[in-house]
Amino acid sequence: MIFNGFSIVYYFFLLFSFPSPETEVVVEKVDPYVKGYFMFPLSPGVQTSLSGSFGDLRVNHFHAGLDIRTGGAEGKSIYAAAEGYVSRIRVMNGGYGNALYITHPNGLTTVYGHLKEYASNIKKRVVAEQYAQETFVLDIYFEPTDLPVKKGELVAFSGNTGGSGGPHLHFEIRDQEENTLDPALFGFKEIKDNVAPRVEFVSLKCLSADARINGEFGTFDYPVTRTSSGQYVINRNIDVWGDIGVELYAYDKAETSPFRLGLKYIEVKNDNVSEYKFELGKLAFHNKIDMNLHTNYERMVEQNKKLHKGYFEEGNEMDFYTYNAKKGLIDLRDSKKHRIEIKLKDTFENTSFVHFSLNSNANQDKSINSELRGGETRKVDIRGPFMKIIRKKTDKSFYLVDGNFSKEIQPSYENATEQVFVINLKESYFSSFMDGQEIVPSPVSEEVSQRFNTVFSNSFEIDFKKVLYHPIYLNLEDANYELRLDKDVHPLRGRFDVKWKRPDKEEEKNKVYLIGGRRSRYVGGNWDNGIITFHPKELGTYGILKDETAPSITPRTLNASNLSFTIRDGLSGIKSFECHVDGKWVLLEYEYKNGLLWSEKLNNEPFKGEVVLKVTDNCDNEKIYKTAI
Repeated sequence: MIFNGFSIVYYFFLLFSFPSPETEVVVEKVDPYVKGYFMFPLSPGVQTSLSGSFGDLRVNHFHAGLDIRTGGAEGKSIYAAAEGYVSRIRVMNGGYGNALYITHPNGLTTVYGHLKEYASNIKKRVVAEQYAQETFVLDIYFEPTDLPVKKGELVAFSGNTGGSGGPHLHFEIRDQEENTLDPALFGFKEIKDNVAPRVEFVSLKCLSADARINGEFGTFDYPVTRTSSGQYVINRNIDVWGDIGVELYAYDKAETSPFRLGLKYIEVKNDNVSEYKFELGKLAFHNKIDMNLHTNYERMVEQNKKLHKGYFEEGNEMDFYTYNAKKGLIDLRDSKKHRIEIKLKDTFENTSFVHFSLNSNANQDKSINSELRGGETRKVDIRGPFMKIIRKKTDKSFYLVDGNFSKEIQPSYENATEQVFVINLKESYFSSFMDGQEIVPSPVSEEVSQRFNTVFSNSFEIDFKKVLYHPIYLNLEDANYELRLDKDVHPLRGRFDVKWKRPDKEEEKNKVYLIGGRRSRYVGGNWDNGIITFHPKELGTYGILKDETAPSITPRTLNASNLSFTIRDGLSGIKSFECHVDGKWVLLEYEYKNGLLWSEKLNNEPFKGEVVLKVTDNCDNEKIYKTAI
């Protein structure tokens, strides 16, 4: 029996397994990481190589399992890690692609992703259900008696399906609450790692308006040097003041892999006092996107550098952190020298240390670097709630202006040629500033918070309800037929709602796209009385583009045994496809990364008759290919 939900077997288990009121219950703490229970699912007994480990920093999440390399090849045998039953099968265009879930008697579930195909007995059930539902995409659950498996039984073959960047097996172990556990803690001898974490640089960040690092406000990277003892040090003088945040560009390595792997533990100490600690445990899915607060999101998006923060970011619901009264920020306002130590560990307890000193000094060297270039007379930089305005040195006054209110402020610091103003927008929000006699609009048009989460203008309305971690400061404008929603430098919890008034563009083939990158990315939207409503997941610049071009279909193989095609779409992307032979629906497998479609038969009957393939894109442009066999 196949059904969407839990097995009725579990209902009876719950019904009869609770003790009577007079029964004394003794709760034992059970170690879920039992060594030897699971066997390695790919090439057991052979030393493996990983391209990803538990806890790798990925966009929007920590990596939830192991990525086991297959030597660039597909079709490697995948074995059940322990006795159990196939409890779920999911077939997706993206994500894990072809995925298999096996639930075991100990209550844990192993997950196998990016599979090329399932073992024959499992594949038969999957294909039958795809034909019954006339769909390629599938998500089905099984009862314990439907597809039982033995430990070491062949269950699938490795592949490159879904959102995979190359052939490999994605392997997870989940508990009964669907939390993922680190598979490397289960004692697999195939995994070897005796290499301590690597550190490339430490980044120090000013996180109060009065903060300075060597006389300046900003974020500064300091390369580390590895000593003969294997520890890392920063060999230079660093003067600081104010609230300072530590960030770290570091990762784990293993002797069997060229890839950068995840860290499990980071602790920052100031004069031997712990200021911040991160200990990665089991991962939940409901708050996985909060990883974007664990890392420096802006640098991850813009530079592809995934840094670990050594302080806690407001809004993060993950429970891996302990920190001081300032959430890990180091208060350095005492005019003393401080010894900083950072400790890093991987899953196997390989450990590295970083040591450096910070000199708390309010009277720092004024020979700071110039930031204006060429003919620039003024520059504005915004980082979180802080705005930094640099101008050429002058005796002119400088005012913050908001409506009828104005406030003169003095430079925060200066050098021989430039003056710098550092403004905390949480304390001094303004709509413009007056530089001498020149009135300059603020580059921030909106302060958006959990309380004030909707923005209204003459041509657009944006609702940020439920997606904000903390207040953010944005520049939002409708200009030159583009809706400019700041930049993708602020992490959000999910999709937000936008209504954009564009009566000149109302037409069903006109949809919203994220523009400005190497390729415009389809977002979609629905028209109603000259207003298009859409639901983006990130900030950036959006435009309306028209797609009137149907997808392309290129036949590859057409015979009584096999059908295969390549399908492409130039703008909005493929939405759906369906194939019929002699009027009967035919299952086509789909690999979206190369646009390949190929047939999978329900039985051995030869294809005969008229072949009709219809492909539709996201703007409902259709292409129909017909031929006869």
